[in-house]
Amino acid sequence: MTGPRGRVLPVLIPSIGGLLFGYGTGGIAGVLPLVGERYGLSAWTQGAVVSAALLGAALTAPTSGRFADRFGRRPVIAAAAAVFALGTGLSAAATGPEVLVLGRFLVGLALGALSFAVPLYIAEIAPPARRGALVTLNQLMITLGLLLAYAVSYALQSGGSWRQMLAVGLVPAVALLAGMAGVPESPSWLAGAGHRERARTAAAALGLPPAPPGETSAAGPGGGTGLQAALVEAGPGRVALGVGIAVLVHLTGLNTAIYYAPTILASSGLTPSGGVLGAVLVGVCNVLSTLVTIALLDRGGRRPLMLGGLAAMAAAAAGIAATQWSDGRGGATALLLCAFIVAGAVGPAPVFWVFIAEIYPQRARGALMSLATAAHWAADFVVAMTFLPLVRTVSLGGAFAIYAGVTLAAALALARWMPETKGTALADTRTETVRV
Repeated sequence: MTGPRGRVLPVLIPSIGGLLFGYGTGGIAGVLPLVGERYGLSAWTQGAVVSAALLGAALTAPTSGRFADRFGRRPVIAAAAAVFALGTGLSAAATGPEVLVLGRFLVGLALGALSFAVPLYIAEIAPPARRGALVTLNQLMITLGLLLAYAVSYALQSGGSWRQMLAVGLVPAVALLAGMAGVPESPSWLAGAGHRERARTAAAALGLPPAPPGETSAAGPGGGTGLQAALVEAGPGRVALGVGIAVLVHLTGLNTAIYYAPTILASSGLTPSGGVLGAVLVGVCNVLSTLVTIALLDRGGRRPLMLGGLAAMAAAAAGIAATQWSDGRGGATALLLCAFIVAGAVGPAPVFWVFIAEIYPQRARGALMSLATAAHWAADFVVAMTFLPLVRTVSLGGAFAIYAGVTLAAALALARWMPETKGTALADTRTETVRV
């Protein structure tokens, strides 16, 4: 696989995993009101339907790093696509909430591996000068998956066709599974695994320089290292920073706005169909803002986008809270929700995945990225599971007031501790103390 086409396809094909990620997480937004009405689900049970996938992802993430280090990046992505297809089919054929939760759990197992392996693979095959943009292509595909989920939900909502909403996810899953057979393995992983000749061939096909000898690991057949050794390799500052950002991204409430967008808008005075249509408009804003991020990430850097995005999210969340506590709600809430998600799409969401691929040294990268991803999904599970009960307890305005406070606190903390990693060569990452 040589030439421009050979350099583009290895990024485009695995980025379909981002589309699965977006559809797998966002697709439940349109399904939830329909299955909630069909089966009379309580707030906690609806939270379980949403959060089952997140629990599965949190369980997969710690082990996917070891599998990716032992067997390679490509096999993990392909296996995840197959599991996603299985879980999607089971969800679409569910005869009750229990089977639906099981299917969503299987989807989550796949999402946990994809959310880790896809940005890792793209980061390792991308030139340093374009790494931010290319890894953010995965984030763009996530937003496209979310938009597709909202559009399909809107098209099928009037007929109550929630099974078809879920089944659409089979198409990109099969495409990803078939496409991964045609892309090369990461040269960085091949070099670390001791396959020097294959690494040179793969690097040449991708238009990259040969992996430096220093990337070869003595840690084992997969070129990775165990978690305990990885903690020492990277240093406590980098480990704490990666895990901390992983958790903070979700404590802002960003994904609750994605998973529950139709529910939030419907509770703000819009009709159910109006809520789904509002979610489609939010999805469009999300895609457009991610296109802007791709242009900015390698120019402006990781740190300004993260801090600016968090500050804008805090302001938008505070605006949603204020709107909910006043008389005017529906249209204003839709606009502020769009601003909230746009700020997250420009800052925390894409920067997190690029940052954790750049902050860790090669031998520790698989283990520590999977650790950060596990923390990321665990936080997502807790926040998504508790959102509806939180709204019942403190109101929608109260919930977003809490998110505004947490987001502002996160921005202030990262202003102190987050370094800039733009342009860093992955092989050059060292264990020095993290500093701004």
